[in-house]
Amino acid sequence: MLVKIEDVFVLEFASLVLSELTREPLGCEQLVSANILSSLFSRMKNSLDPDVQKNCLQTLSNLLDDPVCASEVTKNQQFSWPSLLALMQSKFLAIQHAALRTVDQLICRYKDEVVQKTFRASTGVLDLCDILESYEFRDVHTMVLGVLRNYVETEENAAHLYQSGCILRLLAYLEMALPAMKPHCLAVLTKMSFTANGRDALFETGTDLVFCHQLLSSNVELLADAAMGVANMTKLLPAAVRMSDTNIIEALCAILNDDAAIWFYIRMNSIRALAELCRIIPKAAFSLVEPKTFAALRNINKKFKDNPIEAQRLAVQCYINLQNYHVSTKAMLNADFMQELLNIMTRIDINLKIMTSTVLTGLMTEDGAKDLFTSRKGEEVISSNLSIEHIGLRTALCTVIAASVTDEGADVYLELGTIHYMVGNRLARYVVGAWEPALEAIFRHHPSAKFAYTGGLDINDFTREGFYVQKRMGESFPTIQELMSSLPPHHDPVFICQFHQSPYDATSTLDIRTPYRKSDSRAGSTSLSRLRLPLPEDVNLRAYLLKLRIWFGEPSKSLHYFEVENAHYEVRYRDKCEEVSATLKQRAQLLAEFVCEQMSGVDQERDCSMPTVNLHLADLMNDLNSRVIGLGWVRAGGAVERALLYKVLADRVGLPCALRRRGGAHAWCEVAVPEQDPDEKDIEDNYPAGLLRRNYVVDLMLRPGRLLPRGSHEARLICGPTCVPRYTARTLPEVCKCQPST
Repeated sequence: MLVKIEDVFVLEFASLVLSELTREPLGCEQLVSANILSSLFSRMKNSLDPDVQKNCLQTLSNLLDDPVCASEVTKNQQFSWPSLLALMQSKFLAIQHAALRTVDQLICRYKDEVVQKTFRASTGVLDLCDILESYEFRDVHTMVLGVLRNYVETEENAAHLYQSGCILRLLAYLEMALPAMKPHCLAVLTKMSFTANGRDALFETGTDLVFCHQLLSSNVELLADAAMGVANMTKLLPAAVRMSDTNIIEALCAILNDDAAIWFYIRMNSIRALAELCRIIPKAAFSLVEPKTFAALRNINKKFKDNPIEAQRLAVQCYINLQNYHVSTKAMLNADFMQELLNIMTRIDINLKIMTSTVLTGLMTEDGAKDLFTSRKGEEVISSNLSIEHIGLRTALCTVIAASVTDEGADVYLELGTIHYMVGNRLARYVVGAWEPALEAIFRHHPSAKFAYTGGLDINDFTREGFYVQKRMGESFPTIQELMSSLPPHHDPVFICQFHQSPYDATSTLDIRTPYRKSDSRAGSTSLSRLRLPLPEDVNLRAYLLKLRIWFGEPSKSLHYFEVENAHYEVRYRDKCEEVSATLKQRAQLLAEFVCEQMSGVDQERDCSMPTVNLHLADLMNDLNSRVIGLGWVRAGGAVERALLYKVLADRVGLPCALRRRGGAHAWCEVAVPEQDPDEKDIEDNYPAGLLRRNYVVDLMLRPGRLLPRGSHEARLICGPTCVPRYTARTLPEVCKCQPST
C-alpha cells in the first residue's frame, strides 16, 4: 500500500502502522527484507501529507535504532541524503524535529564509512548552518547545534566543518545569538578542540582567543566550555603561546576564587586549563606562582573539606606540571608548601597520595628541599603510609624515600622502625620494584643499619663518621642515641668510629665549638645526630690514620683520586678513581699487620682469647661509663673488633674492602686488589679501578697479614662454613646442622 496506492488516507494509515510495527526488532527485520527504502525516501520527500512524511521519518528512525537493521539501511543503494535533508527545513516543527533526530542518529554512526563519506559529500552542514541563520527556524536551533556537536566528534568531520566555512558562521552566530543559545554554540566549538584537526581549525579562525574572551563573560553558562576549550587548545603550541599573552591565568584563578561558581564543571575545567597551560608554557607557570594566583590554587587543598576530591587531584596535577620549570619549582620550595604536601599525604585518597608523592620527588632535586622535608617530619608521614598495602602507593613512597633520604633522615627512619619494617616485609620487597632501591638509598646514608640488617658491607659501602656496630644484636637495631642512654650496669658493648674531634666538652657536656654548618655535613658526609655525640675523643683512631698516611701517602696522589672537597678524615670515594696500582696488595697486607698489632693486647702479649677480650671490653665500659666505646680505645680484640678496625681504616686509605659477619663474634674482611703477574714482580702496573672485585680474604687472626684467595681451604678456615647464616638484627642465627665431611 505504501508503494502502490496514492490515496492520502491509505498512505497515512499505512505509514503509521509501519512506524508502529518497526518499534520491534522483528518488524524492522521484515521491513528491510521488503526492500522499499526508495519508496520510503520518496514518500518522505514528495508526499503532500505531512503526517505521511512524519511517519516515514519515524519508521527510518526506528530502523536506525536497531544495530543490525541500521547497517543494512546505510549499505542499501536506495539510501539517499537529499530527501532527508530537505525535511530539516520543513514548515512543520514536528517534521523538523523528526528529521534532525534522524540525521543525528545517522552521523553518530562514526564507524560507518558510507554514512560519513556520503554526508560530507552532501550539503548537510551547510543546510544546518542555513537553519541557524534563519530566525524563522529559531525553535530548532538547539537541536541543530546538538547535531553539529555530535558531527565534529571525528578528525575528518572537524576538518570538513572548517573547509566548508561553517566555523566562521558559528562564530558569527555566537555573537548575535540569544543568550540561551550561546552555550550550545560554544559547546560545538569546544567539542572541536578535542581533535587535532579541530584545534588547527580553531586556531586558524582565532577561536582560541574567543575562548579566552568568554572566560570574562557575564554569562556563567559559558564558563565551563570556555575553560575546557582553553585546556584543549593548549595542546596546540601556537595557540597556547597566543593565549598566554592574554590575562588568561588571572581570569581562571578568579573563577577558582569565586565560591558562587559551581565545581562541576566550571571551576573543574578552570583547573584543567591551568594545569595544561602550566605544563607547556613557562610564562603561564610563572604567572600562576605569583602570590595572589597561587593562593587561589592552594586554597583547594587547604580547604579540602569544602572541595571535591577531583578538584584536589587536579590542583596537585598543577603542582606536578609547575615542576617543569626551575623558577616555578623554586616558588614552591618553602616550609608552608612542604607542610601542605605532607598534610595531603595524610588523607585517605590513594590517587591523591600517589600524585603528591610525585610532587615531593620532584622537589627533592632542589637545594634545601631535603632539609625542609625532614624539618616538617616528612619521614614520619612516609613511614605511616608505607603500611598501606597498595602497590602503586608503595612504589611512589619508595621513590620519595630514595630521592629525599639524608643522613639525618636515615636516622629518623631507623628510630621510627621503618628500616626494620622494610627489611622484614618480604612480600613487599618482591612485589614493589622500588622497595629495594629505597632501602639501599637509606643504607647508603646509614651503613651501620645496613651492616646490622644484612650482615655485610661491600667494597662500595663506606663507613662514615659515627659508624657503630653492636657486639651482640637483638631483634631490632637501635639508634646510637638509644644506646647512649642505656643505664648501668653496661653489657654488650657497641663500637663506634670517630675520627673528628668531639664538638663537646666531655666534662661539661656543653658545645664549646663553632655551630654545626651544612658545609661540614656535605664535606664530612655525616649527620648531625651522629656527629654531635658527647663521647670522649678517640685519639687512638686518629693516630692510626695519620700513621698510615705517612706510610702510604695521600690516596688522592697514589690512587689518582679527583677530590672535590678536602675532608681530612673522610672516605675517599673510589667511584672517582680512574686506576689503581699493583702495590695495593702489599698495602692490604701491611694494613692487616698494623691492625693486628694494635689489637693484640694492651702489652702486646697477644692474648686475645674470648675471656680476655670480654674482660677488656668490660673494663672499658666501666671506665667510660657507657656501653658505646670508641673503636680506637679497644686494644685487645677478637675477630669482630679487628675486622671493624680494618674496614674503617681501609675505607680511608683507599683500599677496596668488604666486611662480613656470621655467627655473632665471627667476622672477616675481603679485599679487592689487582692480580699481579708472577713473572713481573718488579714492575708496578696500573689497572682500571672499575674492574676491581673481591678476590682475597684477609687473615686477621691465625697468621695476621696473609691474603688468602677466596674459596681456598685456608680462606674457608677464616670465613667458616657457608651454611652458617649471617648475623643480623632481624632474627637470631640458627644453629648449623650440617654434617662434617669425611
